[in-house]
Amino acid sequence: MNSTQITIPFIKKTRVRSLPVYLLFLVWPFALLTASLRNFRDPNAKRGFILFCVYFGFVFVFSRDIQGADSARYAQNLVDLHGFAPSLLTLWNSFYSFDTNLLDIYQPVTTWLVSLFTDNAHFLFAIFSFVFGYFYAQNIWIILNNISGKKSIIVWIYILLFILIIPLWYINGVRMYTAAQIFIYGVFLYLLGNNRKGLIWSSASLLFHFSFLLPVAILFLYSILPRKLPIYFLFFIVTAFIAEIDLFTIRNYLSFLPDIFQPRVIAYTNSDYAIGVNEAYKDTVWYVRYAEPALRLTIYSLLSVLVVSRSKIFSKDPLLFSLICFALFFYGWSNLAAHMPSGARFQTVANFLSVAALLLFFIKYKSSIALKLLRFISLPVILYYCIVSIRIGFDFIGLSTFIGNPFTAFLFEDKIPIIEIIKSLLG
Repeated sequence: MNSTQITIPFIKKTRVRSLPVYLLFLVWPFALLTASLRNFRDPNAKRGFILFCVYFGFVFVFSRDIQGADSARYAQNLVDLHGFAPSLLTLWNSFYSFDTNLLDIYQPVTTWLVSLFTDNAHFLFAIFSFVFGYFYAQNIWIILNNISGKKSIIVWIYILLFILIIPLWYINGVRMYTAAQIFIYGVFLYLLGNNRKGLIWSSASLLFHFSFLLPVAILFLYSILPRKLPIYFLFFIVTAFIAEIDLFTIRNYLSFLPDIFQPRVIAYTNSDYAIGVNEAYKDTVWYVRYAEPALRLTIYSLLSVLVVSRSKIFSKDPLLFSLICFALFFYGWSNLAAHMPSGARFQTVANFLSVAALLLFFIKYKSSIALKLLRFISLPVILYYCIVSIRIGFDFIGLSTFIGNPFTAFLFEDKIPIIEIIKSLLG
């Protein structure tokens, strides 16, 4: 069945090839996005999706609050560097230095390069979004390329969930979440493509965020371990019930890291910092606060029923079997990391990997009665999470994302996020 026969609700049937991709990008990027998703099998579809990502970054409504969102600090850093740009040698010498404590290379180098030409943060976020979007597209199309025939609306809802776990507006925290997309791409390349270059790609995530030392170490450890599903499943279950981990003990375990990493280790395992993170979490609006735990419980249940009821199928599909094992193994470690301040972010990566494994199973194989029932019952939670994810995106998305194009974006800066427009209409 060709791509024009696949039905996605509310997207008008439009072939990507009917207009040159770049022309459609210049006229109406959002139409290019919908056409790319609607006709995902078209050879130009992925390219169209990435082009939209570039436009999205350029019209990204970043925060102006330096004490708030990370995007405000990135924008201010660009302004500072443009006013007095250091030499490349000076910048390079600042990495892994005790004076600067710079442990991530990507964001400072990209900001420095852009600062040589402009202090306009929209150009910076366009580049951030291009890099994020490139790997985001690779990961999404790994799932889409496995679709054959007509799939149920439930499968499409799970695909929407997959897309919204680490969505494009997470360029607000560009270091962490670009690293996540690159790490996941490497995992897919290694486990699903049976290509050891995936280990290299996953290791490249360290250039984006130093904390990916943990995920990379987990992947390399997994690469030398035997594929014993019961052991990984037991580890996954046990870690889900561990209530607390002593931060001082974690600090001692991490003492083997080079001295340059120790200030960050001490900061992230500091009890005062942990209290601050916990208080900030409590201040989060309730529907955002409960979305992640609800999704996590759903994924726990789905993975457990899948392993118990359909494990025999994995003997026919060693690549999917390997991804299931790694998802369980990684989720176990992310459960432990979640007891550290900011460590819960790795559970987002675990969710992405787990939903990918579940989706590939749903697409390729028949589910047991129990799994079908659970998949159906879980729909309200899945839709709830998707709605919350989109609501978060409204803090960074303006009307120009939907109705503008590169020409209007150059002429008019969109500074008002959609959520403010909605509040003004309702208020």
